[in-house]
Amino acid sequence: MKYISERISYHRHEQYTTILVSSKVDKWKESLLFGWMLMWIAIGVLILFLFISGKYELDLVDAKAKGQQKLFLLIFMVFWAYYLYRIIKIYLWRKKGVEYFKIDKDSLIIKRAFGKYGKAKAYLYSNMGEIELLEKSSRSFSWVMQSSFWDIGNEALNFEYNAKEVIFGIQLEINESKKLKDFLKSEIKRRKVTLKK
Repeated sequence: MKYISERISYHRHEQYTTILVSSKVDKWKESLLFGWMLMWIAIGVLILFLFISGKYELDLVDAKAKGQQKLFLLIFMVFWAYYLYRIIKIYLWRKKGVEYFKIDKDSLIIKRAFGKYGKAKAYLYSNMGEIELLEKSSRSFSWVMQSSFWDIGNEALNFEYNAKEVIFGIQLEINESKKLKDFLKSEIKRRKVTLKK
């Protein structure tokens, strides 16, 4: 295994090349995400207990007000469940997530994996455009939020495939993005030449 940067490693096999981009963060950030997840679970369990037990009804005489409280708690639980899913997904991504690339003679395969699980997509070279850096404004609110460690996003590279944009390279620094782009281009070219021989 050789390294392009601290987070990006590659291995050249006889028939293909694999590249792994790690999503790991500093231990304190991982601990912060874990603490956030635990607190979010505790809040949800407490609200669920109140909802099931009926203890949320605070001496209200009006049946309409009781119904509104019940509706509010129900809406909150839907909101809570969605964000619990997001927090768990982000925590697992930071713990075991990796972006996987496989370059063979015909295609570039990209997979976002949580450990061993994930869906791989193959992109034939004949239908691919040039790999380019994504233009981003570092002052935009969206860029700032997506580059935070508590989010999965802020892809750095893209290419056109069958008139659609494919984005990848989650939260790479500018120098890592350039190195990965150059390495992908050179490996694709190398594999295509191998095919012609």
